[in-house]
Amino acid sequence: MSKTRLIVSMITFLSAVAVDAATVTFDFNADTAGKATAFTDSVSGLSATFSSSGDPGGFVVSPTFFQSLTGNVLLDPGPTGLNNLSLTIQFSAPQASIFLSFATNSAAGVPLNLGAFNGATPVGSSSASGTIAPGFSFPEGVIAFSGGVFNRVVLSSGALDFAIDNLTVTDAVPEPGSVVLSSGALGVVAFFAYRRRVHRN
Repeated sequence: MSKTRLIVSMITFLSAVAVDAATVTFDFNADTAGKATAFTDSVSGLSATFSSSGDPGGFVVSPTFFQSLTGNVLLDPGPTGLNNLSLTIQFSAPQASIFLSFATNSAAGVPLNLGAFNGATPVGSSSASGTIAPGFSFPEGVIAFSGGVFNRVVLSSGALDFAIDNLTVTDAVPEPGSVVLSSGALGVVAFFAYRRRVHRN
């Protein structure tokens, strides 16, 4: 392999590693069934606070009775017995993307809506509808958002109730190791540019 191709390969590898970001999943499986909002879960150093417009006790952790939502899920109505609630998820650090599974207590085609915020500033939104699997009663699907840094999301639906599971977010802040690798990639470029300039003189 030529020196130039080796350099390009090294830079490509380091740059690819450097853009990797940390992903964290909240699946409620470590929570006790019956745990109701508002509460905070922490995974790998990231905290997420779950609260609702019907707290205390608007949503509750429950064993699943869905197809694609597994283990424990977070659903309403909780102990308060209230319907048509929104669910707010506040993160302890900025996030770049979110992906989660959901089910709605509705006919097929009723969407779940996601609004993303950075503090009080709206960042963007998305909407998705689920489908009913054979042998099951509720529409299930996935919803995602990316394209702006956020630290809070609000979920709502025209459905009577909804459930969520396997909420996965991607950190918007590079990990220290990624910063080091990015610096390394830039260092390699600078070093070989310097050598080429010296060699020409």
